[in-house]
Amino acid sequence: MADVMERKFPSNVLLYTQGVGSWRSIPSVGHPHCLACDDWFPAFANGSVHWIALDMRAFDDGIRSLIMLFNMGSQAFSVLMMPAALVSESPLCLSIMSYGESLAVLCHGSSAGGSSSIWVMKEYGVAESWAKLYTITLPGVLDQIRGFRENGEVLVSTSDDRLLCYDCETTTFANSGYTGSSDAFSAYTFMESLVLVQPGNGFI
Repeated sequence: MADVMERKFPSNVLLYTQGVGSWRSIPSVGHPHCLACDDWFPAFANGSVHWIALDMRAFDDGIRSLIMLFNMGSQAFSVLMMPAALVSESPLCLSIMSYGESLAVLCHGSSAGGSSSIWVMKEYGVAESWAKLYTITLPGVLDQIRGFRENGEVLVSTSDDRLLCYDCETTTFANSGYTGSSDAFSAYTFMESLVLVQPGNGFI
């Protein structure tokens, strides 16, 4: 049970090993942070899974957002610092995505303001390498940034249920042809891989 007044949020982490076909517990996370509870998905980069998190140690002094990561090789948790300009932003206004071999953090404005910013970590693991890449503005229409295309365009959903492609060089929008509830739109990076598992289960 979480002790909210004392900022204590015990963690229970289970790791599934596909080759063995079983779950095991990772007993100690060791970081007093709380993952943002919203619809954002984690980002995979540099062998680690990344989430937006909240530093509970600084809760009384105001919001302090950061990035929590789990390294698949060492099977250990650690943290990365946010861009300084985003540290005081609510985690519910932030999302994280893969961007090439590194990470991008998106700061979502309100649909009324219609402005969202994209920050990229140019050198993975180096907090000083964060740089604001773009600010996308579409007042009264822009909902959220949903992802990136291979050609560098940004996918954005709109308040009138469209999915648009934003050209960062020309700062123009094009209709993707897809429509639907903005909550139904999401984009993921496809990475082809070959996973070998133990024989006998019918999969290679």
